[in-house]
Amino acid sequence: MFVRVSSGGRLIFLLPFLIFGPRAAVGADLVIGGPPVPPSVENAPLLLKFGPRFSGFIEVNSALGKASLDEDSGKSSGWALRGAVNLPVRERWNVQLDGQFAKLKFEDLSDQTMDFGAHAYYRRENRYAVGLYAQYERLSAETLALGPMETSAGLEGAVFLSQSTVLGQVGLGKGRLEEQDASKLNGLIGARYYHTDNLRFDLDAGFEQLLSDDATLKTYSVSTAANYRLSNRPITAFGGYRYRSSSLTSGATHSEDMKSHGIVAGFRYHFGSTSLKDEERNGPLWTAAPYLDY
Repeated sequence: MFVRVSSGGRLIFLLPFLIFGPRAAVGADLVIGGPPVPPSVENAPLLLKFGPRFSGFIEVNSALGKASLDEDSGKSSGWALRGAVNLPVRERWNVQLDGQFAKLKFEDLSDQTMDFGAHAYYRRENRYAVGLYAQYERLSAETLALGPMETSAGLEGAVFLSQSTVLGQVGLGKGRLEEQDASKLNGLIGARYYHTDNLRFDLDAGFEQLLSDDATLKTYSVSTAANYRLSNRPITAFGGYRYRSSSLTSGATHSEDMKSHGIVAGFRYHFGSTSLKDEERNGPLWTAAPYLDY
């Protein structure tokens, strides 16, 4: 279309109006802003929800001390590889699995043990925990496949305070004693004190009794330990003292006593936790007494 220019060229201003319509004619009066600003990310809703926190540790420790068997006494030693993992399965419900392999030596005698444990429990962070456990243990002087087996199951609970924890365990089971089937009763009580979130002191005491038709074996254990975790590395160094006393009675005769004591030290590598206290309150909990077994 051609538009005739007249009146000093005033009609030329009608050309944009005729071609693009009234919006183009007023375009010079419009202020065009920048692109729209997205909403603040900080106030945006969380779109991804992370799953339960899987946490645990791997530990290696060694022991050195003295032991006495009736009239004989000598040096004792041992080492162990231990680990535990914890997984929240529902709100406040947890499952923990743990295991240990240990090698023990007294003079010319040598034993090895293998333990597995499973725990299902309810935990309210910084308040309490209560649950059930089951444990399997095999002991042998030669091969674990041929050694006697012990099993137990029972109740366990813990109370969390601001800087300390008190926990306990009691169970029943079965085992072998003097080549006979035996019933088993075991208990454990422990306390932990946190000087800081990464510096913890432990005190534990345990009791175990095996009872068969003709014999009774009673064992008492006490241990103390100090644990320090590096603030910038998931590694803990620990050391402590343990005492263990066993008494065997066969029929009406007191036949054998064994006592041992010494120091235990080792290292742990942690995953899924930020401190010793965080691991206890949110990760593997039932690890109070790794020093009572030997």
